[in-house]
Amino acid sequence: MGTSFKVTPGVRIRSSSRGISAGVGPRAARVHVGARGAGVSSGIGPFSAYSQLGGSRAKQPRSRPRSYGQTKTAIAVAEREADIERVEALERQLVTVHAESFPQAERTVLPPPEPVDPEPIEAGLADAAGIPALIEATGGGEVAPTAAEPEPVNRYELMRDHRKWARASIPFWRIREQIEAARIADVEAEEAAKTEAEHRRERQRHEQARLDRNWRELGDVRQLVAAELPKQIAAENQRRAAERLAQQAAIDDDWQHLQANDPGVTLGILEEAFADNEAPAAAVDCEGDHTTVVMQFITPEAIVPERKPARTPTGKPTLKRRTKTEINHLYLAALGSNVLATVKETFAVAPGTQVIQLLVVRRETSGKLAGELTAIYAGSFDRAAYVSAAGTRNPGRSIERAGDALLNLKGQAETVSPLDLGDHEDLSMVLRQVDSGLRG
Repeated sequence: MGTSFKVTPGVRIRSSSRGISAGVGPRAARVHVGARGAGVSSGIGPFSAYSQLGGSRAKQPRSRPRSYGQTKTAIAVAEREADIERVEALERQLVTVHAESFPQAERTVLPPPEPVDPEPIEAGLADAAGIPALIEATGGGEVAPTAAEPEPVNRYELMRDHRKWARASIPFWRIREQIEAARIADVEAEEAAKTEAEHRRERQRHEQARLDRNWRELGDVRQLVAAELPKQIAAENQRRAAERLAQQAAIDDDWQHLQANDPGVTLGILEEAFADNEAPAAAVDCEGDHTTVVMQFITPEAIVPERKPARTPTGKPTLKRRTKTEINHLYLAALGSNVLATVKETFAVAPGTQVIQLLVVRRETSGKLAGELTAIYAGSFDRAAYVSAAGTRNPGRSIERAGDALLNLKGQAETVSPLDLGDHEDLSMVLRQVDSGLRG
């Protein structure tokens, strides 16, 4: 049910459960505007018909559920996968340091000296000889200079001035005197014009003589420069060749000392090579074909991730806490990988080194030895056996097989523990020296 009432003649407002509509016009042809759109009703007597303008109203599409981005579950899965990838990448990095390739040291041969560019030398000779100033004085220096022709004398102006001066004291009514003065003035003006023309020609001759002198001087100086240029080029070539020979001789001398494992050269080369290592290292001594290297490593808790990639019972990737044994095994592999990398790099850049005596030290962070520098590994590496150590898949066990290897794997978990150097005074002395240097 609804209510209807007239607003003005021909206009009615109807209210019902479907909304509000307005009717305009007589009952036989009334236009309706409302919630159902626009339509026309017609009727005679008690009956009426209604038709909607513009066809039936389109159904409104049902609203779809709004999306608010990823769900918490999807975000958690993505974060877990990213964490797993990071742990896997870190594990690979820890145990593959020794797989890096190091360029083998070679004797450096300097290239021939750069060819001499004659232009700077020629420019210097020209400046010293004063050629730029002579070029400017001769108007460019490309062709012989010619002095400009003198300007012609203006005889009309001279006659006018002379007549003016001659008539100045003669009254205008003395016509004959005026005419005579003008005649005399014209003769004087002509003589003055000849004299001025001759002066101008004389100045031209003087200017031409000056230009000719500068031109001759420029030619002479250019010949001197042209004769001197090859000498200067030859001298520069000789200087460069001599400088290259001196540099090559110094390089060859260093190369010979490097091949002889001379400490003065080898220790400096190794210091430069170790500068960017993940595990800091330093060569501390060379004797014969032996080189002593000290490498510093860190504790397991500072390098080994607490968790490892694993699978849930349903097969989903996850991270699982490592056991103490697993931590120690990964730590030993990381230690071995860094040791082998240091050995490889030493053999690569120091061709005179045939045996590397390596000591690994560590600053303890817990337990009774917290804060102390301890030795955790020592070994001797022969070039023939370890120069190609990149292929090993178990770097931790590989360093155990080194000559005179000292490695203290404590307990069933095989914890890498400090060495007892009581019977190794030489290693103890090196350890004390390194500790003093680090503290200093």
